[in-house]
Parts: sequence; structure tokens; C-alpha cells
Amino acid sequence: MCQAGKVSLSVVIIFSFAASLLTAAKKEYFTEDEQDLIRDAQELSQRVPVYFKLAERRLIFLGLMEKSEKEKEKERQEKQKREREKKKAGDTRATANKVDPDDTSYLADFTSAELLRGYIEALDEVTSNIDYAYSRKLDVRDSLEDLEKFTLETIPVLEKFKPKNDIERVAIEEAIEKAKDTQAETKEALRSVPKTEKKRKQQ
Repeated sequence: MCQAGKVSLSVVIIFSFAASLLTAAKKEYFTEDEQDLIRDAQELSQRVPVYFKLAERRLIFLGLMEKSEKEKEKERQEKQKREREKKKAGDTRATANKVDPDDTSYLADFTSAELLRGYIEALDEVTSNIDYAYSRKLDVRDSLEDLEKFTLETIPVLEKFKPKNDIERVAIEEAIEKAKDTQAETKEALRSVPKTEKKRKQQ
């Protein structure tokens, strides 16, 4: 009996130690400034596009996709707006800490595999936010439609990635699998979520 208790205790200690190592090794795939952007987007209709933008920035940085002219024009307008806000606020920390959409140099701190895992995390977070909103009886139809469209558009983009090592190979395989699973699950969810009659606001 005592011997069994010692064995059980040893197993618990080993698993606890392994769990602490995994926790310590957990990598953050979004920067603090990006986390600020996410926190600033309180509503689901605001937060989902932020996650898509952060995921796209990673795909663009990896050279897998390019910004459309519409996106470039929108970012030019956003940059002008930020410049006006900085002058008006005296360039306080509240405005100075925002991520500049035209500057992706900070992503060089991540490896290619980490950038792909950032894409995966974005999909995970979008799914979690939609699930949470749905549990609160909020309208999630538009966000589901956007998620289905985003995954459909980015799956062929991911498939262009050429891994240089096993770490990158595993990461891209997981990213593609995640995108396909999310697309399939979203398509299924759309069958049970009623269409909304109201017109969505232009982003």
C-alpha cells in the first residue's frame, strides 16, 4: 500500500514537473502592442477583423500574399488619421504604442514557424470569441461568414509555403489543417445560425 502510494506520488511529481516545463516554454505569438489592439476592440465585429489583420500581416511578411490596393488605400487613410491624433494628443503613450500598419519590421523577431503559429492562434481566438458571443445570445452570423471567407482565401496561400526544415514543415501542416478544420466547422455552424436581415456596416 505504502509502496503504491510512493509510486503514485512520484508519477504526480513527474507530470507536474513536465506541465511546468510546458508552461514555461509557452511562446507568445502576438506582441504586447498587438495585444493592445485586440483589447481595444471590445465588440466581436471589431475584434474579429483585428485578428484577421494580424494573421494576414504574418502571411504578408512570409511573402505568401500581398496587400490589395483597397487595403493599401485604407492603411494610408488610417496612417493619416493616426498622425492627426498624435499631433492633437501631443504624441502621448496612448497613441504612440499603437502598431503602425505600414511597419511590419517587428515581425522579424519571430521565426517562420512562429509566424505560422500566430496565424493558428488568430483562428483559435476568433473561434473562441465567436463561441463566447454565441453563448451570450449575441449575433455572430457576420463573423462566421467572415471566418469562412478568410479561411477559404488563406488555405491556398498557406499551401504556397515551402518549409526549409522539420519545424517549419510541422508548423505549416498544422496551419493548413487548422484552416481546413475551421472552415469546415464554420460552414456547419452557419447552417444553424439564422441569417440577419440588417445590413452590415462597411468596415
